[in-house]
Amino acid sequence: MRRVRWLSAGAAVPLFLCAALALAFLFTACSTNKNAVAAGLPDPDRAFQTGTAYGYDVFLWDCYQGKHIAVYRTSAEMRAGPFEREEVACGELAPIEVKLAGERQHDLDPKSFW
Repeated sequence: MRRVRWLSAGAAVPLFLCAALALAFLFTACSTNKNAVAAGLPDPDRAFQTGTAYGYDVFLWDCYQGKHIAVYRTSAEMRAGPFEREEVACGELAPIEVKLAGERQHDLDPKSFW
């Protein structure tokens, strides 16, 4: 009786790449990169959120080690994007703050970051 192969060597590589990409998407889309992006930072000084069904979650360090730091992500009802980090000189606004200056902002508890 002849044995049937379910997966050929040529199909295994694309299947492996697809699985690896799916895992990479899950790790970034589920905001599991927060510890890498904010490594070594204490609790934020301030935080705010924009939008209701879709918006940004922004956490701010006013002046930490000579830098004003913003860590943020997009968020929707059932999904949150990966965190991003911006650093500028103390006293300046981070680009995300400038971008969201005209948006309605709701205060967040800064301690909710960790």
